[in-house]
Amino acid sequence: MNRIIRPGLVIGISAVGGGGKTVVTHRLTEVLGDAVALHFDDYDDTNVHPNYPGWFADGADYDRFQTPVFSSHLEALKTGRSVRYPVGDVTLKPAKYVVADAPLGRAHSESGRFIDFMVFIDTPLDVAMARRILRNIKRETDWSLEETVEYVKGEMAGYLSQARPIYEDFQDQIRRGCDLIVDGNLSIDKIVEIIRARIH
Repeated sequence: MNRIIRPGLVIGISAVGGGGKTVVTHRLTEVLGDAVALHFDDYDDTNVHPNYPGWFADGADYDRFQTPVFSSHLEALKTGRSVRYPVGDVTLKPAKYVVADAPLGRAHSESGRFIDFMVFIDTPLDVAMARRILRNIKRETDWSLEETVEYVKGEMAGYLSQARPIYEDFQDQIRRGCDLIVDGNLSIDKIVEIIRARIH
């Protein structure tokens, strides 16, 4: 007799860069127990991103992002099939829950059609930017003081000249397709508890 594998519930987590989606994905996967995690950035080698300024000027169509492997892995895990993860040389087996760091949410039809429950972590843009800069500086431990200052200046200039309206539009578009919006100022544990309670 063939064993019937129950499809996994796919939970999408989105936020602006620095908004907390990666750490929430990690923690929620741990809390749910019978769960596997997919992280969008781990598929960078197979994802195709448009040129952001031109893409935004043309109307910010999220379907212009191409995510063939990420989307196929969501579909496979949702339907009870194992996948070979692109990072770490590991195989992810089917689980009750599939927690996906899915920044494009349901605004991206190629991957969004596989998401059963979509969460947006609503983090203020200034908080997300500060977290992002601090995180990147912490990673680059060999930067000199001058390099660090130049990096911060570049980030500030880019944010003011181009990035802010893109982030604002991103927040508006992604929120519309979400089942739950959580305050990004809350602690990670509180955010995860709110999501877990809604799922159960």
